[in-house]
Amino acid sequence: MTAILKDLRELDARLSRGEITDVEYIARRSALIDSIDVVETEFVAHETPADPPDTKLPGPMKWGFGIVVCLGIIGVCLCFAMLIFGDMNLALTLGVTILAALTVALFRSLEE
Repeated sequence: MTAILKDLRELDARLSRGEITDVEYIARRSALIDSIDVVETEFVAHETPADPPDTKLPGPMKWGFGIVVCLGIIGVCLCFAMLIFGDMNLALTLGVTILAALTVALFRSLEE
């Protein structure tokens, strides 16, 4: 196949240099293309691979979701406490207390 491509490029170069006419180019190109043997192939059917089994979320993913929920709740509590009391220390104390209570509740639910 590479030899035929090389011959076709050579024909193109000779045509561009004016060494052969358009009629000679078409005739030689047709002869080159006709000399190519067409190989018939038979495709073999094969089975498609099976889908992978469905997996449930691993334990760390559940823990991560619990932590995100806890952090969201503590953020809301901090904002609420800051609006009401205006004292950062009191807001942080309240937020940490609520986070501790949620953590204890989370561990109790995991034990069951």
